[in-house]
Amino acid sequence: MNRYFSLTMCVMMIMLMASCDEIAPPYKQSGGVVVVTGEQKVLIEDFTGFRCGNCPAAAEIANNLYKAYKGKVIVLGIHSGPTFASPRGKLYAEDFRTSVGEELFTTFLGATGGQPNGMVNRAGDGNKIIAPDGWSAQVAAELEKEAKATIDLTPKYDSNTQMLTVDVDVRWLADGGDDDHLAVYLSEDSIIYPQKDYRRPSLGFTEDDSNFVHMHMLRSAIGEFGTWGEQISSQKSGTKVTKRYTLSFAGKPWRPKYCSVVGILHSKNEGSIIQVNDAKIK
Repeated sequence: MNRYFSLTMCVMMIMLMASCDEIAPPYKQSGGVVVVTGEQKVLIEDFTGFRCGNCPAAAEIANNLYKAYKGKVIVLGIHSGPTFASPRGKLYAEDFRTSVGEELFTTFLGATGGQPNGMVNRAGDGNKIIAPDGWSAQVAAELEKEAKATIDLTPKYDSNTQMLTVDVDVRWLADGGDDDHLAVYLSEDSIIYPQKDYRRPSLGFTEDDSNFVHMHMLRSAIGEFGTWGEQISSQKSGTKVTKRYTLSFAGKPWRPKYCSVVGILHSKNEGSIIQVNDAKIK
């Protein structure tokens, strides 16, 4: 199957436009062509915090990529770390940090520091952290790769028991590695909560945006295997593995209609993501 990108067009489109119109398959754009035909998908993990004044601009870059590559790019906004995500005062009283997010922060960003920062399919040898202005080019590079697996997610939410059940089908298109792990996370959109934004004073506003809409926020791991997930290694090409994971919403502020599940197949020790997919709960 032929697959090609006009990479220059893609990078310029994402970085220079203040907003990005959704591009319908096969991802054709007037004045150039961006084509994505393979099975590979890409995860952007955006380490952020509501007291990080430079973070909204990074979130905008991630969301523009999410919209441009409809169905191919998945985003997780990971509120993490003590500097920008810890509660402070009445305005920033909530704590959106999670045990999963803190473990990812410590593992991948802790030694580097600084937010906003992120990862694109956890690509790279050693340091996997990429600054926001490098996300677009890395997304294009990752989408050029041949997919080694596919992930199908079927979430079901029972409003009576407040229990989420997620069935995950993983099919290997090439032989898997001996350290493959499957992790499943919960994310939530449209959370209206204050956010510091250093761009606002130039527009005549205060730095604190009381009505900021937080998207793609990491909420929890799903199932009993935590941050890194369940080991499902050494699978042969053509093999299909089905797993079921559950998560209780009881006593949580999560709203099912705004939630999605994210499935991540990754190499735990090396760190890179093999495949990713998401599905809305409702």
